[in-house]
Amino acid sequence: MGVNAGDVSAAKSILWPDEKVQVTVRQRRVGPGGSVTAPTSVLATDKRIIILNRATLGIRQDYEVIPYRQVTSVRLEHGVISSSVFIRVQGYDKDQGLLKNGREEGEIDGLSNSDAKALADFLNRKLDDSNSSSGSGQEDGGLGGFRYCTKCGTKNPDSARFCSKCGSPLES
Repeated sequence: MGVNAGDVSAAKSILWPDEKVQVTVRQRRVGPGGSVTAPTSVLATDKRIIILNRATLGIRQDYEVIPYRQVTSVRLEHGVISSSVFIRVQGYDKDQGLLKNGREEGEIDGLSNSDAKALADFLNRKLDDSNSSSGSGQEDGGLGGFRYCTKCGTKNPDSARFCSKCGSPLES
């Protein structure tokens, strides 16, 4: 897993001049959650998440952008054959794409296990970095701080309502 030049090229028109793609993943073509004709690609840049939705056998391409500041948690669900990454987004006014039907958590499914883990790890590090630099970095759950999941012990941003590792509700 790393950066796929084809996916970066496909997103070239929507990348900002100073934006750098850090990670790319693509849905599997076969297996659970995969898409044989038009797999979705996810680009995690240094500034935002870009989801490339290919439709009509790859002829038409739509994209969705999620700023890191709106992501409250990221969790990984491992499967035997493929895995899913769930992204919880706050204040995201979108009724299609990743967050259909007003959902606050969207699923990127059909990823290889290693790609899903790498994407979830990168996004969680990005969230951790942005929370550390934007607040006081207190460990006590104060403004800009963190709180720990009582079920698995994972360190989560203070603003998260669900654990980024196990998905359990975080106590207020």
